[in-house]
Parts: sequence; structure tokens; C-alpha cells
Amino acid sequence: MTAEVTASPEFLRVGGVALASDQALSVRFDGRRIWTFRVDEAQRDARGDLVVSWPPALAERLTGRVRLGLDAGETLLAEAPVVFGDTDAPLTLVDPGSGTPLVVNKWGRLAKSFEGRDPDLVEGVLHETERLVALVRERFGHELFVTGGTLLGPVRDGRMLPHDDDADLAYLSRFDNPSDIVLESLELERGLLEEGYELVRHSSGHLQVMFPGDSVSDAFYIDIFTYFVCDGWFYGTFHARERAARVRLLPTHPIDVNGHSLPAPAAPETLLAAIYGPGWATPDPAFRFETPPAAARRYFWWLNHFDFDRENWEESHRTAIGTGYDHGPSDFARSVAAGLEPDARVIELGCGLGDDARFFAERGHPVLAVDFSRPALVNARRVAAGMDRPPTYERVNLNSDRDAVRLWGRCSATADPSTHIYARQLFNALSPLGWDVSLRFIRHALRTSGGTAHLELDVGEQIPHPGWNDLAPRPRQALFDALERYSLDVVDERYEADDGLSRVTVRSRS
Repeated sequence: MTAEVTASPEFLRVGGVALASDQALSVRFDGRRIWTFRVDEAQRDARGDLVVSWPPALAERLTGRVRLGLDAGETLLAEAPVVFGDTDAPLTLVDPGSGTPLVVNKWGRLAKSFEGRDPDLVEGVLHETERLVALVRERFGHELFVTGGTLLGPVRDGRMLPHDDDADLAYLSRFDNPSDIVLESLELERGLLEEGYELVRHSSGHLQVMFPGDSVSDAFYIDIFTYFVCDGWFYGTFHARERAARVRLLPTHPIDVNGHSLPAPAAPETLLAAIYGPGWATPDPAFRFETPPAAARRYFWWLNHFDFDRENWEESHRTAIGTGYDHGPSDFARSVAAGLEPDARVIELGCGLGDDARFFAERGHPVLAVDFSRPALVNARRVAAGMDRPPTYERVNLNSDRDAVRLWGRCSATADPSTHIYARQLFNALSPLGWDVSLRFIRHALRTSGGTAHLELDVGEQIPHPGWNDLAPRPRQALFDALERYSLDVVDERYEADDGLSRVTVRSRS
């Protein structure tokens, strides 16, 4: 069975072969599995060929020459040389910082899997997992146990999943009220920070413990999920919802994970069925989580989600850093700087790689620049290290009121009417939650300082956010309506329909 395969940077086309709708197809680059999808995820064109769009994270990296293969399980359907774009250079799909090969994970993001990596790395992950289990048990009294892929692999295959990229741990909350569950997780976060760990909070029930590698890449991370029971239902953050009587977690018992003894649930198969469904024991390379609507609603309103697109932006920034980008200041930064008084303080929201922040600092302005992309901030600090008065770069998540309140506290401590907030296309990148958090911060900061905010919006019809780092256009009126809702008055606007950019200056209403 031979297929006809063609590819462009936008899509993959498969023809000449009959395939079942539930068939999983794997794409290989130079013999290495990169991405797996199901036939029913693709569209059919007029000829009946399958047409499937590349995951956005992968599409951004499709430049150069590669031998593309397509297989269905153990059957090779096609293999042919393909050139993406206008360069014949080899396509190397690796992490820009470490050179580690990347694959598309079950979230559609590029990730470093354990497959083909140094065995010492897996040992390091499991060693740190053991340390974390012991620390949390001793200091907080929580019994962490392996879950997700870290449980599935040992139970089903007798070893860790080769295509996994992290370690998954969870604990069962002592509480059944969402507010208490959140406070319990925040207490754990504070304690781990005191122990020197670097953390990223995905939701009020999901912490990620980061273990940095080189300057802009992480060696690995360990997830800590909060599991809880409420009104007779078991909730396994971020996905599972099952009758509590069907899931047995405690007491834990040891399980062998690649030679390391780690705690596992009392009845692992009951948790795996709750997470992956009744077919958990059958390998499925194209598996995708399908969160039941009743679970999704509860997780969002009880625990929320504060990590919108961070991993996508971090991957995009690593790519830019690895390719030696040289953007320089934006036109918006130049126009804002021309109207600032000497020594005016600038607070930039969503600074990215830091080009505009450096430009303001070079002109003598004290600059505090914030973003939630960790590699972008590492690189921004490195590039600015030789400046006489470099910007201060800090990690702030503008989807989180907690982060915004801390930032406001810093700004209010040095209230000055010559303080200006600067945000270039920030609102094209933020979720609705991010809009609310950022506008609340701007309102409070301007009321305290009496200064102004300079905002640039890429104007266009509202479209569903692509879940990637595209700066999605937003209706111009949506910004004005939001500013009015947060008592922010527009004192000036420059709008050019040709370039589709609205640039507004706002003050807080007294």
C-alpha cells in the first residue's frame, strides 16, 4: 500500500490510498517520528485526498530540506524528499538552546521527549522526583504519587513512556471546597519557593516545577496536580471527572519506575481509566485529551487557567533566539519615546525579547519590563548586560491577579506622574482573562501615579484565538469598550486604516 504525499509549510496532503477514519498516521522527518494524527482530523478535498494542517508550533519551523515519511503503525505508506520554503538547507527540528530533538506532543506543542536522549537525563528526572516526593511528605504532609504518563508507562509497559517529556505527580486534597483546595495549593507553592524551586502555575490546581538547562531551555520539569473529591465526584486536575467510588487512590503503594521506587495509587487501573478512558491499556500514539464539558466548566470556574499560550510563546522566543534575530525598536516605541519627558519612568507590559525596553533605557528612561516568557527574559537580560542603565526585567503573568497585584505594589511604592505604561499589541495576545487583569492593573497604576498608558492594538474583525503566538486582530471598538469599563479615558488616538493599528494614550478617570 503506497500513498501519494505532498507537503507545503501550511498543510500535508495524502492521496492514493484508502484509510479508515480512526487510523493513526505518523509523520517522520529523516526517519524520526515527529507527529501523529488521525485520519478523521483531516479534511477531504475535491479529489478525495486527505488535507491536514500542520500544528501551528510545527508549521513555524518548517523551513528547509527533509526526507518525509508517513506510516500507519508498522506499515510505511510513503517516503520522499520534501523542501519547505525557498532554502535547500537541512531542516533541523531541535531545541535551539540544547540541540535536543523535538516532537509534537499531545498538546500540539513542540517538546523534548525522552526518546533518544541521554539515559542520565531520565535518571535525573526520577532522582528529582524522589526528592520532591520526600520533601512534600515531610514538610507538608501530602503523599505525592505518580500519575499520568509516569503511571501509565510502568503499569502498561513496565517502563516510562519513551515519547513522554516530564514526570507527573499528584496529591489528594484534604478538602472538598474549591476555595480551600486553592488555598492549600498556594500554601504548597509558597513552601516550594522557599525551598528554592522555580515554579510555573498553570492553574490553581496545577504547579510545574522547572529544572533549567542552558540559558534559554529547561532540562525537564515535574508536574504536581491537585486531585480532589467534591459532592461524590473525583476530579483529577485538569481533565478527569469520575464517580469517586470508582477511583481508589489511598493508601499508596510503591511501584517500580525504571528502577526507582515511587508511590503509586492503591488501584492504578482505576485512575488510568478515569484519565485515559477504558482503552487506556492499548497504546494510542494519536491520543488526545477530550475533557468532558461538565469537568471543563468546573475546572475553569473553580481553578481557572493562568498559563494561556506561555509554552507556545516560549518556544517561539527560543526559535527567534536560536536563529539570531535582530529586530530593533518598533515604530510604536519610537513614536512614544518622542513624546516622553526626560527621565520619565516606563513600565512595559509584555516586553517579549526586550527590544523596545532597551530602546527606552538607551534614551535615559528607567524601565521595568515584564513578561511571562522565561527564555525571553533570560535573553533580554543577557543582551542588556553591558548597558549603563539596563532595563529591569521581571517575570509577571498578566493572566494572574496575584502577579498583577504584586506588580502594582512595586509601582505604587514609587508613584510619579512621569510614569508611563507601555504595551505594544499586548491585547492582541491576551485571553479575555488577561484583558481584565491587565486593565485592572493599568487603572490602579495610573490612579496611583497620575501618569498615562500608551497602547497599540492590531485592529481587525474578532477571530477565534489560534492558541498559538499569532497576534490575533481585535475589533477597535472592543478596546474602547474595555477601557470605558475600567474607567480609563482615551486622551489621544492615532488610527491608520492602512496599517490597521490603533495607538491610544489613556489616563485613569478620577
